[in-house]
Amino acid sequence: MTASAGERARLIGAMDEYLAALVDRAPGRLRLAPHLRSTEDTQELPLGCGIWRTIRGLKGTSHYFVDETAGQVEYWDVMDEMGGEAIVSIRLKIEGTTIAEGETIVTRVGAFFKPEALAEDPGDFHRVIEPTQRRGRQEMIDVVDLYFDAIELSQGDIVPVNDNCRRLVNGVVDSLDDPDQLIPGEEHRALTVSEQITAGHYAYIEALRARRYPIVDEERGLAVCHLVFDHPGDLKRAAGDIPIKWPGSMVFTEVFKIVDGRIEEIWALGTAPLPFGSGSGW
Repeated sequence: MTASAGERARLIGAMDEYLAALVDRAPGRLRLAPHLRSTEDTQELPLGCGIWRTIRGLKGTSHYFVDETAGQVEYWDVMDEMGGEAIVSIRLKIEGTTIAEGETIVTRVGAFFKPEALAEDPGDFHRVIEPTQRRGRQEMIDVVDLYFDAIELSQGDIVPVNDNCRRLVNGVVDSLDDPDQLIPGEEHRALTVSEQITAGHYAYIEALRARRYPIVDEERGLAVCHLVFDHPGDLKRAAGDIPIKWPGSMVFTEVFKIVDGRIEEIWALGTAPLPFGSGSGW
């Protein structure tokens, strides 16, 4: 085992210890840094609050995203919450053998919510890519920033994204979907990502701000971004409607598969609307 592989296994092991304590609702078992910061849906909370009280199990549809250099690991799964389902994302920063940061984002029932999609075969999303197809950390971040810039500007041509890029939002297919399965007003979900952006189907999003990149995995071509979406409530999308008719912000974590400098696939998880202008907690 290489040093990198060993560190990856160690970070995943630290996450597994956290998850076991979470399911057992036993935070006292964990080794915590004295300066630990922990948030859930932007709110700073001590371990033992929030989903530590409502979780009743994890489905085991485990997705790990790891950055050995940064000492960070993020985990996505579906949890049993008091008999209901929720999608949960947990990010940990490990310093030595202790947990220094914990960030939880919970996605519950809404218009876009398909938790069973996380249990489906992820295909090549987690695959290790060829060295010639990899890009450095900053270039990967730049590619993702162009994607968010493109949405703000309604200019899909500025983002390096493949025409066959699939985007999943809370498990729901949001690009290249089957047009025969879409309801009126959602036809844009059958378009490519670039076509959607250029046509202005996301023009109701005013800003994508507070972008952070805690995890960049060059070997797998995966970049994780945490950010905040702002919806002012009065901006129309291409169809002329306003999908969110009140001021609000949403916290998202998104993972981008980047191969040869281009976006191949996007996974996104977001919270319910928060007050407009809300911070990420970080």
